[in-house]
Formats: sequence, structure tokens, C-alpha cells
Amino acid sequence: MKVKLKVFLLLAMLTIIPALCRAQLAISLKMNRSHYLQYETVYAKISIRNNSGHAVIFGNDKRLHGKLLFKIIDSQHALVAKISKTAYPMDGVIIEAGKRKNFVVPVSRFYKLKKCGTYRLYAFVEHNMFNDTYRSNDTIFEISKGIVAWKQTVGIPEFMLPRKKQKVVNRTYKMVRLLEGSKKSNYLVIEDKRRIYSVIFLSYELGDERIAHEIDSLSRLHLLIPMSPKIFVYLIIDINGKIDEESVYKRTKTVPAMVRVPSSGKVYITGGARADRKTDYRSK
Repeated sequence: MKVKLKVFLLLAMLTIIPALCRAQLAISLKMNRSHYLQYETVYAKISIRNNSGHAVIFGNDKRLHGKLLFKIIDSQHALVAKISKTAYPMDGVIIEAGKRKNFVVPVSRFYKLKKCGTYRLYAFVEHNMFNDTYRSNDTIFEISKGIVAWKQTVGIPEFMLPRKKQKVVNRTYKMVRLLEGSKKSNYLVIEDKRRIYSVIFLSYELGDERIAHEIDSLSRLHLLIPMSPKIFVYLIIDINGKIDEESVYKRTKTVPAMVRVPSSGKVYITGGARADRKTDYRSK
């Protein structure tokens, strides 16, 4: 009842707010990286501070209608199209007076960012409570194909197919490296001739260390990823990009390594030891 009463009172106040104040929203935009691999999800963190002196509510009521939108311009100065029938959900959001609220938005799920190139992005907010539209700072990012380090095609196990097929259905695991200034990023791309199934950021390249890989009898990909001179992450990933297993190993007197048994297709770790999250490494 208290929540309903609060919303009712705020709705009533909306009729007099425009006459009482010049409302204002301060919006900032940050991106976690400036370089993205093609088909990777592009994220932006939006921070909205309410300086209007009144709570701002986003809802279905006409007086509460508001949107968080983006404007993206490519290197040819063309506007990037919005994906039809999609919108970042803002209904139910309440930003109290003087407060700040953060939103992590998967921008590429709402705008057509499949092509490689350089883009300029900013966010803006529209709300029926205000006459003005409020926009964020600009930021620049780049989408590129990267360089294929290796790829391996596997057959999809019969039990994973929706119906039995006479021909083997293939899928390809592809390791791609992307240059980000002085750093190199490692990605896993899972695809076939028709579509991309998954793009997974794995790690930043560590000196001359390389990611070891093996395929097991179920066509799953096993990866041993060096995260530091002493710490290694072991992943088992299926043909759809689902991580079936994740564990962490450390270097001891021996170095962790993967071994595949040819007769059974079984893959396991030898050397090193299981790492402890509290004493050996920090988990993000």
C-alpha cells in the first residue's frame, strides 16, 4: 500500500512540476573497452543523475513515459539503424531526487552493429516530465575481424541434434586475436557456414604463453588459458558456447598441461595443482 500511495502522489505532482522547476538530468557514458571483435556484444555503462529536485519515474502511464536511447554514427557519418521492435526496458525505474542510477546496456542487441569500422556513440534520455532531451558525452569504439590463430571443425554429436540426419553436421571452433593498443585479446568464436553461435572473450595475451586446446569425444573444446605466470584457467565448452566446466590450476614444481587419450578421446589435466581462490588468485 505504501508503494502504491507513493506512486499516486508522484503522479499527482507531475501536473505541477513543470511550473515549479526546470528539470535536469546529468548523463555519462563509459565503455569497458574501445575495441571489439565482430559479432561480440558491445556494452555501454550509462549513469543518470537526477538533479531535478523531484523523483523521476519511468512507466506505462503517458505522464511517466520515457526512453533511454542511443545515437551511433559510423565512419561514413551515417546513422546506425535501430533493430526494430527492440528497446532497453526502463519501465519501473525510479530515480530519486539527487540520486544516481547506473545501467549496463548491451547496445548491439538494440542497434545494427554487425559491420566492422569505427563508431561514435552517445546516449540520451527522453521523458514526458521534461521538455528537453538530455544526452551524454560521446565515446569512440572500433569493431574489427581480428586475426585467426587457429580453427578446428568438429561434428555435432548425434544426441545433440533435434532429429537424426544422415550427413554429419559440422561446427567450427575458431581462436581469434584482436589488437587493442599495446594489448592482444584472445577470443573464441563458434560458427558454421550459416551463423555465429557464440563469441567469448577469453583473456589478454600473456607474453609468449599460448592457450592450449584439445577436442574430446563429445566434440567439446578444452582450453587451458594462462592468466598469469602461475595461474591457469581450464574450460570445457560445448558446440553452442556453453561452459560445461571451469576450474583454476596453479604452477607448482610442474606446469599444468592437457593430455588427450587417443583411444577414448578423454581429456584431462596433468601437472600443477588446483588453485585456491582465497590464497592463490582473486576472482572478479
